[in-house]
Amino acid sequence: MLLSVLMPSNRNLANSRRAIETALAFCEKRDALLIVSDNSRDPEKRAALSNVSPRLRYIQPPDDTPHTNLLTVLAAAETAFVLMMGDDDELFVSPKDIPLDLAALEPDCIGVRPLVAVASSAGRVMRVKDFALLDETPGARVMTYNSHAKGDNAAYYSIFRRQPYIDLLRFFLTHHPLKAGFSDWALTCVLFSYGRLPYDPGIIFKYNFHQWDDAGKLEEQTRSSFAAVGLPETAERFKLLLLYLDILILALRKGSPLDQAGKRDLAEHAGGPILAGFLKKVAAEPQSYGKDASALAERIWREPDASRQFDLALDMADCIQPGLAARFRAFHRIAMKG
Repeated sequence: MLLSVLMPSNRNLANSRRAIETALAFCEKRDALLIVSDNSRDPEKRAALSNVSPRLRYIQPPDDTPHTNLLTVLAAAETAFVLMMGDDDELFVSPKDIPLDLAALEPDCIGVRPLVAVASSAGRVMRVKDFALLDETPGARVMTYNSHAKGDNAAYYSIFRRQPYIDLLRFFLTHHPLKAGFSDWALTCVLFSYGRLPYDPGIIFKYNFHQWDDAGKLEEQTRSSFAAVGLPETAERFKLLLLYLDILILALRKGSPLDQAGKRDLAEHAGGPILAGFLKKVAAEPQSYGKDASALAERIWREPDASRQFDLALDMADCIQPGLAARFRAFHRIAMKG
């Protein structure tokens, strides 16, 4: 057995049944294991899932926090590959396409991209993500992904090699100063920087996009995701800056599987353009960012040294919230020590 489907679940049995049933059917067809870490405390769900199948491992975490739920399901994984899944998503084996053989995956491939159908709250498929990421360099893969994302991060639900995937998430959940939901974009980019991902139409992942499927919902979810980690509403304007800081710290950390050449490529060809995109926003709307951020942005534009640019970008975190720069600097120090 090479693959585990990981489902940190909070919904009760009625609201998670469809996700669990499709995932279990997938595992039975693919010789895979479904691991459900459930903090719903729903007795009906526990009774229904306990000892139901040798393909399903049901776990109750020691507390009800989302982070513990996620860490619990990660700790239970033992296979060479993992696939994260929400308890409102669906997973299928294609009736016409033969899935790729994970055992034959080339060493420089970090995983496999399934066909992802992005569905609205009405169940309508809004768009289909059916692309590979085969660029040879880390920076190119990240920028290719950004060009394909189209407003959602559904590609996070790909198959990844277990060890680098779990190492990254554990480091993030242990040390990141915010541990925000919106950091999933940075985590996905970092994972894609690690290696190539061929496309596998033999796996169909239906991603439930109901919380973000119109402008009003998107605005509210964005606002709440920043508020949930104690950031002001104005922090949303700095999301590209936070993406830049997260990618560089997480991908360039000592425990990253990228070699030095890969780290330099990522910093130059992905980090550089993302930072430049943010600086252009500040230059276009200086009144929205304030005098301090505008002044720092001008200094970064004039600074030719990439490491110094990063240092100034860390300073700018205080323009989001006083004290945030120090928290990110502490995070960076831990990352560089490993």
